[in-house]
Amino acid sequence: MKRLPLIAALCLLPLSAVAGGGDEFSFHDPGDLHPGSGSGAADSTVYAPGMRYPMEAGPSFPNSQVWGHGGGSGPGGGQCDTENYSYPWRDNYCETRSWNMPLCPSGTGHQGQDIRPATCDAGEHWNVASEAGTVTNIGSYSVYVTAADGTRFDYLHGSGNAVSSGQSLAKGERINRVDNEFGGTPTTIHLHYNIKQDVAGLGFIFVSPYMSLVESYRELLGIGGETIGDAAVDSCSAVVGWAHDENAPDEAISVQVYFDGAPGERAAVGVEVLADEYRESLCEMLGSCEHGFTLELPRSLQDGQEHPIKLFSGGSEDSAAAEIETSSSFTCDTPSIPSGELRPIDGPEVISAWGLSPFWDAAVVDDATISGLPVGESFPERPVLVRAEDGGTVWWMDPGSKRRVPDASVAEAWGLDLEDAEVWPAHVLDDVAEGPPMRAEVFLVQAPDGTLYAVDEPECGADGCEPGTDSDGGGSGTNGADDDDDGAEPDDTPPADTEDSAALPGADDDDQGCGCRSDSGPAGPALLLLSMLGLWRRRESAR
Repeated sequence: MKRLPLIAALCLLPLSAVAGGGDEFSFHDPGDLHPGSGSGAADSTVYAPGMRYPMEAGPSFPNSQVWGHGGGSGPGGGQCDTENYSYPWRDNYCETRSWNMPLCPSGTGHQGQDIRPATCDAGEHWNVASEAGTVTNIGSYSVYVTAADGTRFDYLHGSGNAVSSGQSLAKGERINRVDNEFGGTPTTIHLHYNIKQDVAGLGFIFVSPYMSLVESYRELLGIGGETIGDAAVDSCSAVVGWAHDENAPDEAISVQVYFDGAPGERAAVGVEVLADEYRESLCEMLGSCEHGFTLELPRSLQDGQEHPIKLFSGGSEDSAAAEIETSSSFTCDTPSIPSGELRPIDGPEVISAWGLSPFWDAAVVDDATISGLPVGESFPERPVLVRAEDGGTVWWMDPGSKRRVPDASVAEAWGLDLEDAEVWPAHVLDDVAEGPPMRAEVFLVQAPDGTLYAVDEPECGADGCEPGTDSDGGGSGTNGADDDDDGAEPDDTPPADTEDSAALPGADDDDQGCGCRSDSGPAGPALLLLSMLGLWRRRESAR
């Protein structure tokens, strides 16, 4: 089952440019600016999915006014030269300017996209509303239209306004005509088009309109086939679905699965997965079979509330990202909390150091649930893996004890790289108390006040844990595992009592339980080393 990184609300799919030229619609990749005109943003996000193209009719030609023919930094000629009125399109968002632009590689740049109309005629071609909204500003050469979700669409350099401030507009309603107005100083004949949105962590900023224009232009011209698909939640464990691009019927396409809204909406969270799984049910329906996907259901959304799912596809070289027409939602109860104790996670630095995900891993519970569970020491600030000088068992150093990493699958579940294990002297490891093995599952709990806990094995008895006796584990290798198989036995043969996981050397049946005893705790050099480790951690966290 796939468990993938989140897509920030602003980040969707990569998309290669459509090949072609001349009279056939084509476009360069997003961020591929005219040579010498700055550093573009390779951002394939469709920030305004489903919007109407901002000119009433095609063709039209997004490209640079400054670095094109007739522009101040162009190769010469005039603004009406044929080269400016032909495909492929070219992005000029982030083109060299002095405006502050947090999404641009340089931090400054051009705020939107320049678009030439079908012909080099001023005052002939209509600009129209990309979304239904309200006219929120009319300047000397600008009109702003703000949609219900707060997205603002800017139309610059037009003439003959057919709207007034405060007016409500329908999607596609005429605004003004493409012209060269620039507050008394003429520019070239074009529409400068901006999309401004509230982006988490950055505020209300100008986002790239380029791929939104590509998608809406294809719809305007009726280019290409349909992207179809569906999704449902199976037994509150996974999102199971499929997606198929009729323009590329044999190719697997990337799918953006969005929970609780669409891209750009404040509550929406998206992840990307490749729809490449074999589904026999699709073979006859689609003519090919490998278009399925399975995505683990986030634990944080299993809270007894209804959560909608929306799908978007990035498609192939011939298809821009688009919403897949489907309607799906789920309501799942909070999962059972495994036995153990709660260990507070003290801040985002700990979450980051461990690579934890409250979205994927945390069950959201009430205060009564929290109060009914034992609470232990804070979870360690960062993971530290060690092994003895002569190889063998890999240990996770929990302050006060060493804890066996039972097998490679456990390391993978916690995002740990066995290659990072530090080498400690065997006699030092022998003196460190052995605690319970590392848990096979990451399970977090989030309280109503936002406090996050990791569910872990209880600490050893009142007298502490027994010092370990087999730090070398009888094995060999640089990480307690063979370099070539990332945790499998050196001969790649799994132990007799396991079929699915590659056990680490020294993790035999007799040693996988908690080494908790009522004997003495750590002493000698081990205690000193663990104390130094704690001091080092505190210094690291203070930087």
